Amino acid sequence: DHGKLKNCTVMATGSHSINIRNATERLPGRRGVISDNYDKILLPMKFSEYASSLNLDIKNLIKKNDLLSSKKRKEVFMKLLNREIDKSLDDFYSYQTELNSILREYTLTGGIPKVVDEKIKTGLIRESTYTSYLEGVAGQCTSLSRNETILKRFCGAIIKNQGSHTSWSNLAREVSLGSPNTASDYALVLKDLFIISIIHMYGTEKKIPMLKNDKKFYFHDPYFLHMFGSLLGSNDSFTASLDYIDDEDCRSRLVEGIVADHLIRWAFTLSTKKQTFDYTNHVFYWKNKKNKEVDFILFDGNNIEVPIEIKYRNKINYRDLGGLVSFLDEIHIESGLVISKTGLNTRSNYAIIPASIFLLLT
Repeated sequence: DHGKLKNCTVMATGSHSINIRNATERLPGRRGVISDNYDKILLPMKFSEYASSLNLDIKNLIKKNDLLSSKKRKEVFMKLLNREIDKSLDDFYSYQTELNSILREYTLTGGIPKVVDEKIKTGLIRESTYTSYLEGVAGQCTSLSRNETILKRFCGAIIKNQGSHTSWSNLAREVSLGSPNTASDYALVLKDLFIISIIHMYGTEKKIPMLKNDKKFYFHDPYFLHMFGSLLGSNDSFTASLDYIDDEDCRSRLVEGIVADHLIRWAFTLSTKKQTFDYTNHVFYWKNKKNKEVDFILFDGNNIEVPIEIKYRNKINYRDLGGLVSFLDEIHIESGLVISKTGLNTRSNYAIIPASIFLLLT
């Protein structure tokens, strides 16, 4: 109030992200005037940061193609929406084998520096590391009067349902909770702790989330999934994580979750209203009355409205894209995106791009 912090940045630290967030929200009119968002949230490394740390050639290629610039990345992204392949994407495509290998490692470690460093130095992730992070999250939830046993079972249900839409009632039934409101309560706490994201169905008429419909749930970082998934089996946690990513269907769901996290980050980059940004207004899934579905809809709040299908496999059958085609027809949009495992090309109404290259863009 006396101006003593003028031209200063205050860095608030601590183990409870919800308390820090709530504290900053109680400072209306006392945080200066800036055009950017007030809060800088330090998330786990995104894939481009991870790949740059592990591979010097990729790091140099990112710099060469100016993909550190959000302006350049948006330019390449908009070309994709117009079914054009920017030259920079061809450059990355020549490293497809390396990038897919790095992405596989990312599905195992996620972007948490301590976990990544341990895997590089020792070739594994210690049991004590899984336990440490698990206890950290459980401790935060316990301090918020949430039951640790229910929390772990609830996250097990999220793992089971990741990539599928479900209701609060279904989750409550799976975890043997007394009320759908209790399921909602645990999910919202995990959301505020940046552990999971909640993706709502897209209301095409008003371009808003359909809050009463089924939701989709994803872990923000792959390691969070492994952290809770390690509780579900009898193997040690690292072996359980390796078994999970070696299963083709599970790995595909993991990649879908990584794409969800990066779409949220990308939506924030595209947003012109960063101080009031809420990802639930920008990243959705879609389903029509005939049960045709699209994995994600990205809406920037203005002129970018694009359906995105995840087909993390070597070959894509056009018949598997019925949801994307239905969305284009119903909403009268010209083009969508298909995120694959290896292909980089265009079709009449969509562009195909490998997940590892798409993640470098976002």
